[in-house]
Amino acid sequence: MTSTFVGIDAGYENRWEAEKIALELHDTVLTTARTVVVHEVDSHFAMSFLLPVPPSDAVVNSLVAQGFGVSVRGAFSARQVGPEALRVGASTAAEAHQHRREGRALRYQGQRSLRGRHGVSDILAFTAIEVVLPRGTHTVDTRGNLTPFFRDGKLVLVID
Repeated sequence: MTSTFVGIDAGYENRWEAEKIALELHDTVLTTARTVVVHEVDSHFAMSFLLPVPPSDAVVNSLVAQGFGVSVRGAFSARQVGPEALRVGASTAAEAHQHRREGRALRYQGQRSLRGRHGVSDILAFTAIEVVLPRGTHTVDTRGNLTPFFRDGKLVLVID
């Protein structure tokens, strides 16, 4: 199975605004995204989406019409469209997601099942989360929302 990574940049200086827009895009036009991530790119925030298939030209054109820079990266192709100043950030976000280098995951596989208190072994077995820190943690109270991040190629959850 191939995957497509879509980076989107509008130059948001506020992380929360970028997160809000990323979730809105997931709920409206990129509904098949398996993972939604926000990245810090050159002192602003961009977003990326892991899709099972490339978005249609209509979806990409709609994003560009809204003022976004868009990068679509597949296994054998890549394209960038939209305002030139935003294409680099979109590409950087898509590449960071593809290589799992950095970024905060807002949506990921298995997230919906995480309500209440869960054992770390269950979190690791039934979600996309691959590491829970600090090591030795046995249970996690999700408080309704866990936002892991990419580090060293893995999706990592840090418990405060």
